[in-house]
Amino acid sequence: MDAQEVHGLRSSLAELFTRSRVQPETVTAALRDLGWHEVVAEEPAAESLLFEEHGRANFVSRLLDDAVLAALGLDGTDIAVAYPLAPCDTLFKPATAVHSSRLNVDAVLRCVGTKPKNILVPTTTGLLLIPEPEVDMRIVAGIDPDGAWQRVKSDLRVDASWSVPLDAPWSFGVAIGRRLLAAELVGLARAALDAAVAHVTTRSQFGRPIGSFQAVRFRLAEAKVAIESATEAVRLAFAEPSPLASAVAKALAGTAIDVTVRHAAQVCGAMGLTWEFPLHPVVRRGFVLDGLLGSAEELTLALGAHVTRSAELPQLDPLAVDA
Repeated sequence: MDAQEVHGLRSSLAELFTRSRVQPETVTAALRDLGWHEVVAEEPAAESLLFEEHGRANFVSRLLDDAVLAALGLDGTDIAVAYPLAPCDTLFKPATAVHSSRLNVDAVLRCVGTKPKNILVPTTTGLLLIPEPEVDMRIVAGIDPDGAWQRVKSDLRVDASWSVPLDAPWSFGVAIGRRLLAAELVGLARAALDAAVAHVTTRSQFGRPIGSFQAVRFRLAEAKVAIESATEAVRLAFAEPSPLASAVAKALAGTAIDVTVRHAAQVCGAMGLTWEFPLHPVVRRGFVLDGLLGSAEELTLALGAHVTRSAELPQLDPLAVDA
């Protein structure tokens, strides 16, 4: 896609998310009406644009679940994916362990619109499709109360009927999820940077625009570098969709949102801490999304361990992949 096409798609998606904000469950139908599936069929990397704008709008939907389920060959709006909350011990396949046919689930899912009938739980022995009444689901009203998150925490005896035949392994779904989450985190980071830039260019201190001070410029430049590094990693992950590239993209995107919101909060001063300022929703959402399928810190450690064990340095060369 050329720059003009990308700009047009961004504008269309931003408008779509604005229209769908009151009823987020309608966004899937709105994308279908927009002809989005045809766009992705022709240009698969356009999926990153969708999730970047999803993040930039700080939108809430089940689009991530839809993409992960489709990658696994599962179809149905009545299924929610339970993303494990346990530390990311396994780099490419984070899942809940099964011991003596017992499963101690501790995960988070997104419930947008109607309540799901089934919960997809990844385990070390395979994927389980557990009926919703079997699990304890509680609304998460803490750091991201508007995120439609629910925590699943249950100690269950595994029923053989819960096993799911799949078109692809869970590691494939994890890779897809990490790429899309990375794109969404990049969008959130851009929203934080936009808010900071708007603030420092419209407000003055000591008779000068805040943005004219070198310390402020350095902070915003550092945030911009982190965002563009993550953006390039996301592009590479979509161009060469390997589990490794997806993990790297997610790690860099998590770092980008962390660096950006810290610097944005610093340059915005006390104004950035107020409820009316648009920064705090981005901080909240970014913190939660970073934790899904491995945080930046967890993935960085896991990637380091992977490189040490394999004795091979990953070659994610941006010059080797056409833009």
